[in-house]
Amino acid sequence: MLTGVLDLPGAVSYLMDEKGKPVCYRFNGMQLSMHREYLNTYHKYDPLYPSLFTDNDAEVVKMSDLVSSYERREHPYFQEFINPWGVRDIVELFLRLDDQLVAGFALFNLADQPQIDADYVRRVNKLYQFMQFSLEQSLESPKNTQFDTFCTEHGLTNKERLVVELVTQGLPNKSIANNLDCSLATVKTHLQHIFQKLSINSKNELISTLYQKH
Repeated sequence: MLTGVLDLPGAVSYLMDEKGKPVCYRFNGMQLSMHREYLNTYHKYDPLYPSLFTDNDAEVVKMSDLVSSYERREHPYFQEFINPWGVRDIVELFLRLDDQLVAGFALFNLADQPQIDADYVRRVNKLYQFMQFSLEQSLESPKNTQFDTFCTEHGLTNKERLVVELVTQGLPNKSIANNLDCSLATVKTHLQHIFQKLSINSKNELISTLYQKH
């Protein structure tokens, strides 16, 4: 939706876990090799890293508003990562519920595109308002309320809840690990804990139990 409405070459979305770390990345038009390089080395230098915005009320933030042209010339994050990948600017959208950062989107503006102008920012802000409203409405729906109750009743942690959501999408363990940015062994451990809490033995039983409850 974002890339179509705003005519973007790429965007990345994510959820936030209970520790304030972005997880469950989704990509549109972005290379996975760029993201792996980001996670392995450069995320700790990112001025738009979501964890830096958990304690304020920022909604739409443009990278070029945070970092001066001088800093871009001097800092390795830009010289070794942003510039080589042909990125001109990034706009980050932070979605919140009850003043807690729960999800976000990174919108990429590449060097061969027109520079982000005031009209573009206005459109992003309008889209942000729609996305925030949609998020609030979706989480207040009866289906999600039932899912929240299900997770609470069985004592599932936020990370275990994410695993359950991905299981219901029919994803294999390897894909779940990629979405959560963790190892395959960690996913298996989460599943073992979930199975123990629900007194079941498989993902099929998990899905069956969940939908019976709903």
